[in-house]
Amino acid sequence: MTPELLLHKFGYLAVFVGTFLEGETILVMAGFFAERGYLNLPLVIITACSGAYIGHVFWFFLGRKQGVKLLDKFPRMKRHFGKGIRLFERYGAPAIFITQWLYGLRITCAVIIGISKVSTIKFLIYEALTCIVWAIIIGTAGYYFGRAVERVLGRAAHIEKYGLLVLLVAGIGVWAYHKWKEKREDAENCPPSS
Repeated sequence: MTPELLLHKFGYLAVFVGTFLEGETILVMAGFFAERGYLNLPLVIITACSGAYIGHVFWFFLGRKQGVKLLDKFPRMKRHFGKGIRLFERYGAPAIFITQWLYGLRITCAVIIGISKVSTIKFLIYEALTCIVWAIIIGTAGYYFGRAVERVLGRAAHIEKYGLLVLLVAGIGVWAYHKWKEKREDAENCPPSS
């Protein structure tokens, strides 16, 4: 199966799952693929917005339900807790917009917001607006990045096929590296069991 068929078959699912977990890389790639005609940009944006929103709401409610106990399971989150709480106590719900743009900290921030005193309704409203703006900006940036690449490289079909595969593998590699690094940091911060 060619990369084009794989993307056509799993493209929107990959966008949803990728943005549920974090998201810039997969969303930029999806915007690029939309420019190439493999995906539809409005559907990419809607899917990315939905994935990010559902993911952040999930982590928010987990933080709200588990509270500070959840931080003991994730030392990386615990390191950012004090700063995050001060941010939300100082700026309240509008700080939610800022956290959407903090790559690698979105999940942590959603948990911290859940633990904070920000009201659930305010969170849901601000988060929806934030995810819409974020998905439009990042998805459209990927789309125009694709146009720029086309202008530089021309319409080289062989580059397109292999480039698609390279972008997909690179995105997975970046995600895997971040997960590995996060686990390594968590392991370094956890005291050994007796």
